[in-house]
Amino acid sequence: MGEQVKLLTLSQAANYLGCNPETVRRHAQAGKIPAAKLGRKWVFIEQDLAQFLRNQYSTPESVVQVVDNNEESLCQSTNETLSGGLNSLHQMEREYSALLGLKTGNKRKNSKQS
Repeated sequence: MGEQVKLLTLSQAANYLGCNPETVRRHAQAGKIPAAKLGRKWVFIEQDLAQFLRNQYSTPESVVQVVDNNEESLCQSTNETLSGGLNSLHQMEREYSALLGLKTGNKRKNSKQS
């Protein structure tokens, strides 16, 4: 005898995950949450959602041991990194112009003519 599969609707899956149905729908559509779209409706297998949640748990590699005032505690690393980008709009303009081969020079300042 095989294992019983419990199917959930979008609203049931949202309730199971403790999320808004629209959030669950977007994640399902993006492939972040295991789901199938049958016609116009999303269908979720409860066991798949449970496994999805288990996979969201912290892994030992992301936990760092910290000693503070002789007390040890565990801190979860966010593995936060800064993405690229330029510090100023003027720097971006110069680099963009250089890539396009455009001449760049000092911009004329506004001046009053008498």
